[in-house]
Amino acid sequence: MEKNLTVTEDYLYLPVCAGREEKKAEIFVETAGNREKIAEFLIPVDGTDGEYICDYYAEIPVREWRGREMVLGGDLPRAFFENVRFSGKRAPVGGKRPAIHFTADTGWTNDPNGLIYADGVYHFYFQYNPFNTAWNNMSWGHATSTDLLHWKQEDSVMFPDESGTMYSGCALDNAGGLLGLPEDAILFFYTAAGGINDWSGDAEFTQKIAYSLDGGRTLVKKKEPCLPTIYKENRDPKVYWHGESGAYVMVLWLKGNDYAVFRSADLEHWEQTDAFTLEDAWECPDLFRLTSEEGESCWFFWTADGFYYPGDFDGYRFKMTGERHHAYLGRLPYAAQTYVGTKDRVISVPWLRMENDGRLFTSTYGIPVELSFARTEDGAVLVQKPVRELMEHAVRLDAEALRGNDNRITYGSRAQSGKAAEESAAQGAGRGALVVEMKAKGDAPERYTWEINGSVVAYIPESGTLLVDEVKYQAGCGHREFLFVVDDRILELFFDGGLRAGAFILQGRDVCFAASPEAAEYTLYEVE
Repeated sequence: MEKNLTVTEDYLYLPVCAGREEKKAEIFVETAGNREKIAEFLIPVDGTDGEYICDYYAEIPVREWRGREMVLGGDLPRAFFENVRFSGKRAPVGGKRPAIHFTADTGWTNDPNGLIYADGVYHFYFQYNPFNTAWNNMSWGHATSTDLLHWKQEDSVMFPDESGTMYSGCALDNAGGLLGLPEDAILFFYTAAGGINDWSGDAEFTQKIAYSLDGGRTLVKKKEPCLPTIYKENRDPKVYWHGESGAYVMVLWLKGNDYAVFRSADLEHWEQTDAFTLEDAWECPDLFRLTSEEGESCWFFWTADGFYYPGDFDGYRFKMTGERHHAYLGRLPYAAQTYVGTKDRVISVPWLRMENDGRLFTSTYGIPVELSFARTEDGAVLVQKPVRELMEHAVRLDAEALRGNDNRITYGSRAQSGKAAEESAAQGAGRGALVVEMKAKGDAPERYTWEINGSVVAYIPESGTLLVDEVKYQAGCGHREFLFVVDDRILELFFDGGLRAGAFILQGRDVCFAASPEAAEYTLYEVE
């Protein structure tokens, strides 16, 4: 079935019935009787014959075809076509969601992509399926922020095409004025995942370039790949300028536990200079140099699961100098990427692999962290601290007002009763995210226990065991300082100034916290 449309507004709205059977939709633009295919998606549809009830509308920016004839076709119900429409603005969004952890308005999200700070704006691109709350149709979504905590979702910038779906990649400033583009252009490297969508047929995975001339709001794809296929699904390029050796460097996942390093002077022609295998490593590489508080520097090769490998890098070859480490407790964080353009600090953001919980978005992202490293008995290990903007936006609470008759510190109306609940409500508790600083005093007890959003979290100093609803993690022994960030169903926990860190899913969405203060000092903050 087909429907002819005249593009009258900036956005085409397509109805989405999340979780239902997916059907292929194709979009063409007609010019002088010729059809040009511009899009292909798999969209979940309502198969009933009655009223077509969709969960939300996914919008496609179509302003560049305004005034032209468009054809929407596919094996889709008639009622689907009847619910397609145009709008002059992005689809409205509502519902409870995290306050300072970015979530897409609707749809599925995964790997962070193209993280760049430019002209006072943090750009956050991400793997995105606007057309369902499950993985598919890999596109690039886009959000912006000026403080790394509060995000505005912008128009999606890349959709699947004849070269494949839009897999992960990175961003780069064009300070060298290369590719025939101005110096203020923003460049993007990404994997075109050939063969994943019908449109690309049996094409292979290639590395390609896109660019933006309007500050990252819209992207233009270059037609030819900058790096041809090496292995069937090689992917996830991370590119940066290596000043010491005077060339651009790309790290790329090849297959299995194998990675490679490439160099280029012009960003178009690349030479492989290294290939290596890393234990347990898998996709989404990153390579960065960190500095310790003592001023020592060390290179780290990063992979998707949060496994990282200290070493030396000369612009050509990476050589491990220490053991593999894991950056997180648990496997919730994944595919973290570091920002380009932040100068004196290395900022990393992971995807948090949360399942859909009945809302119209799936997954979120971790609080951006600043990376450094420390020398310990385990060698060179990462130090992760929430970006400084977190505490700049934090409002300190009156701890005494949160102390109940039982002497426990409680926050959030569901975690307390009586006078403490009234005081907490008066302070607006529960409206945003909660940050809790805890410092042990005196000898450590056998066990610290906290009640957070309906979950029980505990730490046993002697064994180093952390328990979240009885699920055990090995956090290391003897930690005395803890930083909790509680936002919706998310708990991020940092130990001893960031020497260990983890992210966990809590039972409830309403932010509440309770603890006994006998063995520790607590300071509570709200961040809205």
